[in-house]
Formats: sequence, structure tokens, C-alpha cells
Amino acid sequence: MTASTPSATPPPAFVAASRHHYHAARLAAGENLRISADHLAGLAAECAVKAILGDFLGSRLNSRNRLEHEEVATVKGALGNRTRKPMEHGHLPELWEHLTAIAHRRRGGGSGALFTQLIWENPFDGWDVGDRYCDGTAITEADLDRHLKAAYDLIAAHEQAGILGTRTHA
Repeated sequence: MTASTPSATPPPAFVAASRHHYHAARLAAGENLRISADHLAGLAAECAVKAILGDFLGSRLNSRNRLEHEEVATVKGALGNRTRKPMEHGHLPELWEHLTAIAHRRRGGGSGALFTQLIWENPFDGWDVGDRYCDGTAITEADLDRHLKAAYDLIAAHEQAGILGTRTHA
């Protein structure tokens, strides 16, 4: 019998990463480093959304160590010969649409109901991971405050769901 070889890449630690990025975003905001703070707030939120999707809403890691969900898929082919391929959960703001689609289907109770309150409006609409290359003039204090609050709320919702025991992979 041969022991299985561990994957060269460990699975993502979305919860730890979300907290780390959030803490770093708060530090950067305190130093008036708005570009870095906003970028890190978005990454904190992305990681928290991915933690929610993976821990509570049934998303799974694929062979590339990326999260995906059967309910968020591309459909190809003619009628009667269609194939579905799950889409990987990528970056905000599109990632928010994945969360919305999956959580709305579970509004009846459990984990979906807990997260539905977060998704009424996408606080990252217009946010782009590539904004880390901007000159900072387009990032307002209001934008930064909204992104920091959203990241905090997502991290808190994940923690609350764990405390309430809704880790059901519904």
C-alpha cells in the first residue's frame, strides 16, 4: 500500500486570509494609504465570500484548488445536447453575483437565510481588483468606508454562522 502524496498546493485558508487582509486594510486606512486600504478591503471581502460559499453554501474546491458551485455554471451546446460546467468563483464584483444566486436559492432557512440579509446591494459594484494600479483619485473616503464595512460584515456573518452551527453545505 502506498501513502497518498499530499497536494503541492495547500487548500486556501479563506477565513484566515479574510481576517488578515481586513486587519491590514484597517492599518493602511489609518495611515491614509487609500489605494492599499481599498484593495485589501476588497480582498478581505473576496476571501470572506469564498469562505461563506465553501463552508456554508456548498461550493467545492476543484482540481485547480479553486472554488466552484454547480448552481453557477456555463451551459454550452444545442438543445438536447447541453453540457454544464461549473464556473470558478473569481473576483468581486462578479463573485458577489455568485453569492447572491446561491444564497437566494436557500432563503427558506439555515445558512442561506443568514446570508440573504447581506446581499441586498453589492457594496463592491464598480470595485476592481486592478484598481491597485490606480492613482487613488477615484477612491473616495465613502468608497473605502463602504468596502471596509462590507468586509467586516462578511467576516462577522461567517463567524456568526459557525457559532449558530449552520455549517451544512446546503
